[in-house]
Amino acid sequence: MSVYFTEIYLHCNSEKSFDLITTGAAGALALTRLITPRIHREELLEIVTSMIDDWAMQKDKKVRWIMEKYATMSTRVTVLTFILVGIIVGVYAAMAISAITAKTGQLDNNKSQSCVFRTASLQQAFTVVQAMQMFTTGIITFGTTSFFFGQVMHLCSQFDALCIKLSEFRVSEARRAIAEAVQRHCQLIRLAECMEESFNANVLMYLFVTSTLMCIDGYMLIAALPLGNLSMIIHSASILLLMLIQLSFYTFAGDYLEMKSTALCYATYDCDWYELPANIAKDFQIILMRASIPHQLTAGKFVVMNMVTFKDILKSTASYLSVLRVMLDG
Repeated sequence: MSVYFTEIYLHCNSEKSFDLITTGAAGALALTRLITPRIHREELLEIVTSMIDDWAMQKDKKVRWIMEKYATMSTRVTVLTFILVGIIVGVYAAMAISAITAKTGQLDNNKSQSCVFRTASLQQAFTVVQAMQMFTTGIITFGTTSFFFGQVMHLCSQFDALCIKLSEFRVSEARRAIAEAVQRHCQLIRLAECMEESFNANVLMYLFVTSTLMCIDGYMLIAALPLGNLSMIIHSASILLLMLIQLSFYTFAGDYLEMKSTALCYATYDCDWYELPANIAKDFQIILMRASIPHQLTAGKFVVMNMVTFKDILKSTASYLSVLRVMLDG
């Protein structure tokens, strides 16, 4: 990061400075994602321990099928994210190979000009190091996203399992079933709070970086279209696509958790509470009141991560790009 931001500060090449902003911002994001889990390691340990206990102790076939369904969904997201990492690393590896095989006398001084590494051999060496840096950055950035998504999906599966238990309880064992459901609901509320505490700073940093990069790469994309600069168009469009894919993971997970936590309210109402004695049936009212409050994942505790937020970001980005295009055409 220090090399990238030094290049930006010295500003020897304007086009290269834009590229280095993307790389430096990715490094800053990866650094944040290393620090914040360490700060909230107790909350994360509580979540992971609960996940292990759920898989080890759950014997109900229907509940295990639900857990496996959500685990498959998170596995697919993990595979997709690491495919994206492979694409990014492959691009930088190709750049490193071309830098090594290129002859020094054939290098374009205007495009390869560097403020920190002025000789061609140093620039070639740094390109190789940069490929390894991007591999590490991609693993940290996309790996944290997969870790977050898997935990949220498991939490959603537990809300689904609780809905099944409430809908299938026996009237003869109503008091014990209600006590177990309330106790489990309290545990899920605690886990949802741990998720919020552990990741809200990460998500806020990601939103800030995403907004900045989408503005910069959107400008570069609009500026490259009239010039027909194919490499710049592909580069800018790829960055925008990667940002939107990651953003969709966060907003989908937050929206799904919000939906599944409120679904408990409907499952409670649909059970046979009307066959219970009045003093026991009144307990369902308390469950309904608490279950009607959705669990929301936020960015910095003030931006709710759901599909509405994703839609608003897309609308703002499209508006920005359309205004910018009109300004450039004028």
